[in-house]
Amino acid sequence: MTATQVMQIKQALEAMFNHVSARESIAPALVEIERLRLEVQATAPVQLNHYLERRSYTKALDYLQTGIVIEDPNQPDCDSKQL
Repeated sequence: MTATQVMQIKQALEAMFNHVSARESIAPALVEIERLRLEVQATAPVQLNHYLERRSYTKALDYLQTGIVIEDPNQPDCDSKQL
């Protein structure tokens, strides 16, 4: 994954969040994010691929900005199995 691709993904994610805040259509941003995801899929870090595939866009942006993701303690744990 190139530095240009990282910048493009960041910009697409930020644009989507800006559209959400402005209550505007996010469809064009989602199309661009998916296009970029497919473009970098073979060379992107596994964790970033996971976030983009699952549409965990906040986590993807956090990962691109900091290299780490801080989990929200108030977020429900949907993937854990109840025993």
